[in-house]
Amino acid sequence: MGYEILLPKRYIRLGVRIVLAIVVFLGLVLLGRAVSPVEAGKPKLLSPRLSAIIAYQRDARRWVGELQEIRSGLEELLSDPSEDLLAQDGQGNYLYGRLLNLQVEMDGTRVPPTLESLHTDMQEAVTTMLEACSGVTAWINEPTPENSSSAEEALKSAGGLLTRIVQNPWISQP
Repeated sequence: MGYEILLPKRYIRLGVRIVLAIVVFLGLVLLGRAVSPVEAGKPKLLSPRLSAIIAYQRDARRWVGELQEIRSGLEELLSDPSEDLLAQDGQGNYLYGRLLNLQVEMDGTRVPPTLESLHTDMQEAVTTMLEACSGVTAWINEPTPENSSSAEEALKSAGGLLTRIVQNPWISQP
C-alpha cells in the first residue's frame, strides 16, 4: 500500500528558499568570524576610522621593515668594496628600485588624519634613503673619500629618521 504525498510546487520552492537563506546566513557568519580581528577570544568590532588606522599601522610597520632591510643593504655595499663593479651596481639599482616602489606605494595610500605626521616622517625617510642610495651608487662608480663620506652622512641621516619612526608609539606598540 504505497501512499503518495503530493506537495504543491510552491511549498517545495519555499523550502528551497529557506534552506538557501540558512546556508547564506551561516556562510556570512563563518566568513565574518574568519576575517574579524579577535581580542581576548572575542571578535572586535571596528569602526571605519579604527579600521583605517589599523590598516595604515600594519602597512607602516611593513614599510619600516623594508626600509631597515634597504638600509642594511646600502651599508653592506658601502662597507664591502668589491672588485665586481657590475654586481655592486646591480645591487645598488635593485635597492633604488625598491625605494621607488615603496615611495609610489606610500603616495597611493589613504592616510588617516591621526597618522598624517607619521606618514610625513615616512615619506621623508624614503626621500633621505633615496639620497643615501644615490650617494652609495656614486661611491660605487667613483670610490673617492668625498663620495664615501657623503654616502655615509646620508645613511646616518636616514638611520636617524628611521630610528625616530621606529620609536613612534604607532609603530612600536602592537
